[in-house]
Amino acid sequence: MHRLLAAALTVALFLTCAAGVRAAGPLIPLEVGTMPGDASAEVYYGVDQGFFKDEGLDVHVTPFNNAPAQAAAIIAGTIAVGNGGVGSVAVARERGILERVIVPASIYEPSALTAVLMVAKDSPLKKAADLNGSIIGTNGLQDQAQLETMAWLEKHGADLKTIKFVEVPFPEMAGALAQHRIAAALMVEPLITASVAGLRPFGDAMGAVAPHFITTGWFAGDAWLQANPDAAARFVRAMQHIANWANAHHAESAQILVRSAKLDPDIAAKMTRATYGTILAPALMQPVLDMFVHFGVLPKPMSADDLAWRDSPAYQKAH
Repeated sequence: MHRLLAAALTVALFLTCAAGVRAAGPLIPLEVGTMPGDASAEVYYGVDQGFFKDEGLDVHVTPFNNAPAQAAAIIAGTIAVGNGGVGSVAVARERGILERVIVPASIYEPSALTAVLMVAKDSPLKKAADLNGSIIGTNGLQDQAQLETMAWLEKHGADLKTIKFVEVPFPEMAGALAQHRIAAALMVEPLITASVAGLRPFGDAMGAVAPHFITTGWFAGDAWLQANPDAAARFVRAMQHIANWANAHHAESAQILVRSAKLDPDIAAKMTRATYGTILAPALMQPVLDMFVHFGVLPKPMSADDLAWRDSPAYQKAH
């Protein structure tokens, strides 16, 4: 018994020392891009709560306005990992920018809508067909937000041939709607809650894509993944821990948004919070790719399994 106890203590001491060596060792620097909004805020939680350091990473975050700008930064080598819509990653890959989704970011949950088609509160619009002949704002032309809006309009009887889309940055959408320069726009949190006094919800655009799917993900270039598989795997594991923590700690993560994103505390407390995913399942990305093919942005079908980093600790192909 004494020998067994001594052996157990030796193993425990070894593991403790090994963990201490890892924690005390040099952190791997990692430049990460992200976008405005709660759906892309996981990296701020990870830095604040030490999840990245637990995985041996020293993460620095750079904000961007959209996924294409991050794809350009990945090519230039100024960031290693970016955040954006699954469809944006697919379009980049089709155009020769070889990047893959390595772990989910936000997932669509009908019970927690963080992106909603909005109109001005005094707008006379009542149904999708009422938008025929109008102008709709989107954060980027031919991007995922526009196609989600088009899918909803098509599903609910609008005539897409009569509708014009114009590019309007997310922060400017509320003003454009209030001034009636655009008739509708797919807006995201926290901007929805911040503008609720002058706007009203009009449609759940993302619900037209699928009942449940990965909306945004964290992506990296093929060359970087091949050269840095350990750093990439550490990032994925950290993001899985962050997702689980953030989904269960809205009050605490809201305070991080207040500090990191300079968000108004009242808005942070009231807004609908994003739901983050932990499993990289190609089946949950395929509806987005099919939508991009349906509207001609992707010229031919693409398998979501080819878009996923199959060596990711989060990867899980359906059997």
